[in-house]
Amino acid sequence: MITLHVPQERRRVLKTIAQAAGFIPFYRAMARAQGDPVAAATADFVAGLTEATRVGRPYRLRRGVTTLYRVVLPEGAHLIGDPGGSTLRLGYDGGLLANDTPLRAVTLENIVFDGAGRRINDAFGLLNFYDVAQVALEHCTVRNSTTGLFQHRCGGRVRLCTFEDLTGTAIHDDNCAGMVIDANTIQRCGDNGVHHWSLHSKRHDGSRISNNTITDIANRSGGLGLYGNGVRVAECGPVTVENNVIERCAYTAVRNTGGWEITIANNRCKTFGEKAMYAEFGFRDARFLNNVIADCGAGISATNYVGPGNGAGALISGNIVSGLRPSHPDGEFGPRMGWLHGVHAEGDARVIGNIVTGSPAVAILAGFFEARQNVRVEANRLIDNDYAIGVATQGDPGPCEIVENDMRGSKKANIVAMFQERVISGDLALPGAANPYRNLVIRGNHVL
Repeated sequence: MITLHVPQERRRVLKTIAQAAGFIPFYRAMARAQGDPVAAATADFVAGLTEATRVGRPYRLRRGVTTLYRVVLPEGAHLIGDPGGSTLRLGYDGGLLANDTPLRAVTLENIVFDGAGRRINDAFGLLNFYDVAQVALEHCTVRNSTTGLFQHRCGGRVRLCTFEDLTGTAIHDDNCAGMVIDANTIQRCGDNGVHHWSLHSKRHDGSRISNNTITDIANRSGGLGLYGNGVRVAECGPVTVENNVIERCAYTAVRNTGGWEITIANNRCKTFGEKAMYAEFGFRDARFLNNVIADCGAGISATNYVGPGNGAGALISGNIVSGLRPSHPDGEFGPRMGWLHGVHAEGDARVIGNIVTGSPAVAILAGFFEARQNVRVEANRLIDNDYAIGVATQGDPGPCEIVENDMRGSKKANIVAMFQERVISGDLALPGAANPYRNLVIRGNHVL
């Protein structure tokens, strides 16, 4: 008797193919019993996909529209759309593509995934991947659904795709790492453009969200900032958000909630209902570099300082902020959030080399209420603001230095002390002005 040796990895691949193919009899029976053309098309699709994967070749889709029920992808599934256009349309209320067991790789290219406006539970998406080491989605369109792409504990790349007309979030990453989300167009989404977050995970992330165009993001699900953002990064790090164009979001362009070593750099951002950029709630070591921000309720805020390593460690440098306007999207917190400032930082922060123009309040706010520790405001250009720099003095604040800033055309004063949100001093930048405030150094500033 001859025993064939099948390597363990090949056995695993064949097992996932068999699991995917196991749905074929079910869909064939549904097609016969009910005369269901969607069930028949799904059975044919799964048969073609599993056979192509078994022999190690891509599955090439036919031109036109194919309406399907749920399809489970096997290990190594590689789907390629026809150059003339291939659309996979959802034929029931649920997800379209998913995997049922951990996989090493799934590749989807040049395909339109159309949710047909059907309802999907908010915990899932049109495309759903769990524990896939390398998801590759390129030159695809995902549209007319709730969440477009849901990934849990995945890595890989989403490049050169379009996500549009989604009532939820375009790309939702849950405990993912090493994701590259690059050069996509994301538009007309109900909650967020990209939501990249982890729950109590302290491992290295290393994801990059870059070169995307993200526009027209609403806040369908409500709340006080979880939704309505171009990019939200939460409870993970390091992550880089760079070179994106982000416009017309209900809340913010980029929101870092509790992330560490998050770099937000070289983004072009315009028209937001709240503050354009945040580092908040337990963040540490945030960097905001060379962003251009316009038309929003406030510019950049590194806030919620508690102590070293908790809401602390911010470098805010080279940013340009203009077009600040009254905007309070949530009535509960709106009046007490330090609106209309260009830059705001509280703990272990350096604010250097920024340009803020035309604030109806304070261009740069050093500290807020009793939160102020090791803040340095240096070499900024502050033009035509009501107040150029405001310094929190409530309680017993820590060290703050205001040095070598250029202030031009300040309408009310250049440098002022603040108690809560009230100005409580004269202009501390004037020659001979007394500085009675503890731990506050003011030197070398220029009033132009």
